This record gives sequence, C-alpha cells and structure tokens, in this order.
Amino acid sequence: MADSQILNAYDRRPPDPPRGNGLKLAVISDLHLGWSGENRDTGFLRECLTDLETMPDIDLLVLNGDINGRELDTYTRVQGELLANLKCHSYYLSGNVEARTPETLQRYFEISKRPLDGVLFLQGIRMVFLGVPVYGHEIPIEPARVDRFGRSLKEEDATTLVFHHLPLADTVFNSGDYLAKFPGYYPFNTRVPDSAPIKEILQRHPEVKLWVSGHNHPKHDGVDRMGYGTTRPEGECLHLAVCNLGYKEPSPEGRFIFVEKDRILIRTRNFLRREWIEEQTYEIPGKTTLSAK
Repeated sequence: MADSQILNAYDRRPPDPPRGNGLKLAVISDLHLGWSGENRDTGFLRECLTDLETMPDIDLLVLNGDINGRELDTYTRVQGELLANLKCHSYYLSGNVEARTPETLQRYFEISKRPLDGVLFLQGIRMVFLGVPVYGHEIPIEPARVDRFGRSLKEEDATTLVFHHLPLADTVFNSGDYLAKFPGYYPFNTRVPDSAPIKEILQRHPEVKLWVSGHNHPKHDGVDRMGYGTTRPEGECLHLAVCNLGYKEPSPEGRFIFVEKDRILIRTRNFLRREWIEEQTYEIPGKTTLSAK
C-alpha cells in the first residue's frame, strides 16, 4: 500500500498501461446542462462525446451526478445533447441538482430508469451506486441506506467500486469541515457530514477499492486549503474526486477505471486534447474478482 501521508497520491511509480483484457469504465460529473439557460453553455460535453466515440470498448460510462442544470425544463438538454448521443452503455446517478425539487427528482427517475440506489455486476466486479435524494451541499446518507449498503457487501465476495456524488468527510478536495475551520469565509460544507458509519463499513470490507465522487468541482491536480487533493487512500479504499465537465470554470477531463486481474488502474483523460494525463494515473495493486468476458 502507498504511504497514506501523501495526500494526492496512491502509488507514484509509473504503472504499466492498460492490458486491454479487463473491465473499462469512464466517469464524468457535474455537467449542469442548461444551468444558465444559454444554448452555448455545454461545457466540454461535445469534446467528451467526440473523444468517447474513439473508444468503442468502454463497458460503462458513469454520469456521476449533477448532469442536469437546475430546473425541470433543463432535462431536455440532458436527453437531447447527452443521452441521445451516447454510443456506449451508461449509468446516470442522481446528484443534488437532480433532487432540487420533488418534481426534478421524479423526472430524473423517469429519464434515467434507475432507482435511487443500485448494485450492478459487470465481469465479476460489483458497482454500488448511491444516489442523492435531496437538494443541498452537505448531505447525509440516511442510516437505513447506510445499513442496506453494508448488508449488500455481505451478499457476495466481490471487488467493489462505489459511486456517490458527494465525497466522504475529510477525504478529497473540499471535503473538510470548512464551517468550523474557516467560519465566515467558506459559505458551506460540501460532503457527507457524518461519514464515520460508512468509513467503518469500508474498513470491515477491504474488497471496496474505490469511492468515486464529484460535487466539489476540483481541478484534478488541485489541492485545497486543508491539504486535500483529488485522491486519498484510507485503508484499502481509494477516494477519487472527479472534476466538473460543465458549469463555472469547467475542466475538459474525466476519469477512466480499468479493472484487471491483479490491479485497478485509474487514468485521467483530457477530452479537449484527446490525450492521457500521465501524472494523474494511479494504481491499486492486488487480486480482483474480475471474470472473463
């Protein structure tokens, strides 16, 4: 395992490139399509879609929340400019913007055809999707849902990746308690506030290798005022933040997750330049439950 004191690194040795025989996932977050009401405001969506078309072997694209803008009518942008143009399978996960009102949340369910929380197995790898049911910035996960998450991990021994729009507390960029540390300076906290029960579950289940979040709009090479970067290992789990592809000051980047027999490789892609950002590559060594295609 890497030194947990290195906040923005998991394994700094240059890893071997993907071997091409594993599970390949792509993750983008925080497009906020239609947030300003201006037709030109699509962030780097077009560049992302164009680049993804060159990657026909993607097994799943995870839309990790806040894909919609802000209101009910901006879902037409999500459907017409994103979902209708995807050439790969996708999983649309709700963020806080999808849950701005009961009506926007209900429309999310209709468009995504997904439950609030879901479990998906691909090639022997378990992916847990934890949605956001209410609007806000610091949003807890209800105890009943936390308990259900813990029980789901006991049902089958499998390498597990978790996707949730919010980071757990004190893990990655802007997940600290800013209200306590910088009163009057930072307007709100942006995290799962009471993360201790979830972290205890992660400690008991070393098969959970990733917690992937968005929400905080980091640059992938950024470090916040409390020293948190966009990756942080805790035990066997790597917490991984994904930048905002749209909205204010967007970044033209996404994360890719390659699950192989003996490791998990995380790569960062610049869709505008159509190239990998090699210094933003991380490797989680160890056997996985990957099965053959």
